[in-house]
Amino acid sequence: MKTLSISLLFICTFFLNVSGQNVSVLKDSVCVSNTCFELQELKIGDHKGVAIYKQIQKKDDLFNGVLFDDAAKRLKAKKDTLNNLISKDLLQESQYGFEKYKILYQKSGLLNVSVNIQAYGSSFEQTQYYFFDLNKDAEIGKQLFINQRLLLSLCDKKIKAQQGVAFHSENLSEYILIADRKGKISGIRIIFHESDKEGKSNYEEYSASFTWKEIEKFIAPAYRNMLSGK
Repeated sequence: MKTLSISLLFICTFFLNVSGQNVSVLKDSVCVSNTCFELQELKIGDHKGVAIYKQIQKKDDLFNGVLFDDAAKRLKAKKDTLNNLISKDLLQESQYGFEKYKILYQKSGLLNVSVNIQAYGSSFEQTQYYFFDLNKDAEIGKQLFINQRLLLSLCDKKIKAQQGVAFHSENLSEYILIADRKGKISGIRIIFHESDKEGKSNYEEYSASFTWKEIEKFIAPAYRNMLSGK
């Protein structure tokens, strides 16, 4: 990798106000010559979200385990690290990780978010999905569902019918809540990742889609009324 000289550096921070709640994605850009690198961080209202950040970080050891209790500080630390790697011509070999956050659903203190992870200089890419209870600063994950063994069996059948793939589902912790602009749930898409295989840089993703009518009986009572709007 040739030595990079920084010709332009600028910072842009954008806030996404979702359904009136103070959940946002902070964005920061570092530009080198004609190439710009975007950095993102999730900011959760008045909650510092430390427990939630730890939960996201620990799956892939994001940002080398460095933890700050403030989203803006985390974003600045990412920028400082990226600038340091660029100045030392180490960006290529570091395979620096970039996260992109997408708010999928948030209402009544519940937050469904996806995190896309890409490593610079590597073909590795993966998207992970989380469902959090903001009031408890904790991940809900598979606790959203009851009768999990039966649901997993149905997921296998759905994947076979919808994607034509024979797949054995094992984990119900990742999913996308399908909702309209008012937050009314119409269905859930449960996501599964193929086990890591030697020589593969990415995980194959499979999903089983359910209408709300199909999935409602599998939702834990503690969350059923909250999601159904009753």
